[in-house]
Amino acid sequence: MADDAAALEKKLAEHIKKGADRLSRELKQVQQNTYTQLEALSWLQGRLSLRAQLPPLRGWAASPDVLLRLHSHIMAAKPAVVVEFGSGASTLVMADALRQNGFGQLISIDHSGYYGEQTRATLDAEHLTSWVDLRIGALQPWEGEHPCPEDSDKPPYWYPAGLLDGIEGVALIVVDGPPGATCPFSRYPAVPALYDRMAPAVQVWMDDAKRKDEKTICEHWAQHYPLEVTFLPLEKGLGILKRP
Repeated sequence: MADDAAALEKKLAEHIKKGADRLSRELKQVQQNTYTQLEALSWLQGRLSLRAQLPPLRGWAASPDVLLRLHSHIMAAKPAVVVEFGSGASTLVMADALRQNGFGQLISIDHSGYYGEQTRATLDAEHLTSWVDLRIGALQPWEGEHPCPEDSDKPPYWYPAGLLDGIEGVALIVVDGPPGATCPFSRYPAVPALYDRMAPAVQVWMDDAKRKDEKTICEHWAQHYPLEVTFLPLEKGLGILKRP
């Protein structure tokens, strides 16, 4: 009995230690991520010419680390045409970079009238409307190629095709919509819908690439189009696709 009790006590102690070690590692990761995001936010705020503060950058919004990279990339690469799917804080950050460049246009596409009009109001307050063509339209069934299973109870939906009218020579595509709950692989149509409108040196940026669906979409694009994918270990993950 004494031996059994000692063995049980030992196993219990080992279990508690493993749990404590795991909790300690997770806490360190949270602390490191918090520091990284605050550092990125500080650098981002130093680059922006906005008069007011950015919208909250938690929840569905793009994280400070990806916003900093976006702003830096646009100011360095000076793209003439940028298209984003899903408006918000990223719209303001990219529009600010275009304004500082004195060159280019952002076409921002959103399915939500509510959030789209919030973005429009903020752009107006920051005198950025001339740099952004904000287009809003409810999602519609997508008829093109799509990895969504045929027997899915949520068939593919995408932004209205008319929202892409007049778009040519796209140098940067930022994919942060529609919401993942729309259907499996909801963001997949971004490349098929714009492939024939891409500039030779185009880059496609997929936010939330830590999620299985978004990572699979990036890999699928790289397999079916002449694009190479690189995944960056940012807070929510970022997939960047370029031509070889």
